[in-house]
Amino acid sequence: MAADRFSSVALVLLLTCCVAVPAAAAGDALTHIHFYFHEVQAGAPNATVVVVASLHKNASTFGDVGVFDNALREGPDPASRLIGRAQGVGVHASLDESSGLTAINFVFSDYGEYSGSTLATLGRLSLSGPSERSIVGGTGKLRFARGYMTSKLLSSKGASIVVVFDMYFTLAH
Repeated sequence: MAADRFSSVALVLLLTCCVAVPAAAAGDALTHIHFYFHEVQAGAPNATVVVVASLHKNASTFGDVGVFDNALREGPDPASRLIGRAQGVGVHASLDESSGLTAINFVFSDYGEYSGSTLATLGRLSLSGPSERSIVGGTGKLRFARGYMTSKLLSSKGASIVVVFDMYFTLAH
């Protein structure tokens, strides 16, 4: 009986050591970037989002899928410097229509040292307030990025919306 208990404890310890993911080292720098997402809704001239699947004949949006290629800008003004694109997909994934699921690649074309790099994100978008989603990876100078982002609707005028983004992440060494 004691030998069985010892074997079980040893197996648990061995598995814990083998599958443990090291936490970020205390010296890893947390990087913060800040920018604005500019979207022109489907149906408007120069739309940057389109609904590609909708099976409903009623007012519900549950299950709808949209694809987007939105401008990333340095500021909230649509004339501010273009720094990249937010390319992804959004799914209306809650029955009460209060939230959705997004998968977004943030492609930086003119953003200093991050030009030519991307950040990949995934998570829940709240339609009623600020959202927090995961940064699950990146490419180029942002390879192996891990962290989170926050977003909040800044303005909605006609068919255009502006969302402010703050991203916080570390990079693997």
